Amino acid sequence: MGRKNGSHGVRHLDYNELKVRVLQILRQEGSLDSDSLGKRLAESKGIVVDIHALRMALMRYYKQGLLRRERTGGMFRYSLSERGVGRLRWLESLKPAET
Repeated sequence: MGRKNGSHGVRHLDYNELKVRVLQILRQEGSLDSDSLGKRLAESKGIVVDIHALRMALMRYYKQGLLRRERTGGMFRYSLSERGVGRLRWLESLKPAET
């Protein structure tokens, strides 16, 4: 799941990095399906995640209570829950903001 393929090799994501990125994007965007979220991760954060791995991660975050989901047109749309907002604040407090 946590690999970025590029011309400079493969990079594993740090623990919780995907979670932080997903929660940040959903805080900014409001609500996205898994395909759109995968595109946003790649565009804004340079993180390329296999779509099946991303969907499994989203399911885990949903089960952890960090996300809400709504079925629309055969796909789930995810948004941040109150618990997710709190978890994101906590995770962002653990390390300094990126520049």
